[in-house]
Amino acid sequence: MAFAAVVARTSLNGMEYLVRDTGRAEWAINAQAAARFQTFRDATRAAMRLPSNLKAYALPAEG
Repeated sequence: MAFAAVVARTSLNGMEYLVRDTGRAEWAINAQAAARFQTFRDATRAAMRLPSNLKAYALPAEG
């Protein structure tokens, strides 16, 4: 099964993608480095668990 979604946010550098959310969230500019979630629901849940100042959201995964 292909992974369906990633978590992303906008910043002054453009789009950033969640790489890891254990402990302190880590972000990357490259979409290929993003943590992949099997369902859009799982990605949304991960985005909602982040602190409110990070304002992230789920996006469909590319390729």
